[in-house]
Amino acid sequence: MTTPEHNKELVRRLYEQFFVHRDLDAVTELIHERFRQHSPDAPSGRDAYVDHLREAAFAGGSSDIKRILADGDLVAVHHHMRLRDDAGPGLAVVDLWRIEDGRLIEHWDVEQPVPETARVPNGMF
Repeated sequence: MTTPEHNKELVRRLYEQFFVHRDLDAVTELIHERFRQHSPDAPSGRDAYVDHLREAAFAGGSSDIKRILADGDLVAVHHHMRLRDDAGPGLAVVDLWRIEDGRLIEHWDVEQPVPETARVPNGMF
């Protein structure tokens, strides 16, 4: 059985391999064969999801992880994502991952554009 800390590290590795190294082979190794997607813009299945990642708007973009939380087999990541070729303020994203057999097996997400100006001084992160 894996620990929450181990699960957090697995998800961190995914973000590093995808956003920093752009290594989809390494990403594929981290994703379970029976991967299930809940985001309406991406497919289920490991191979279909990795193919989607090649062409997704955030491919070639960046992610700055602000916080990462784990509870058992669930890991939540709150991060600031910027799309490739977009000089705007980016997106505030929360991804939720479920881990099984040491791999990412399930994913949910919510995204919100970061506004140029906000009514509150606290920021989104």
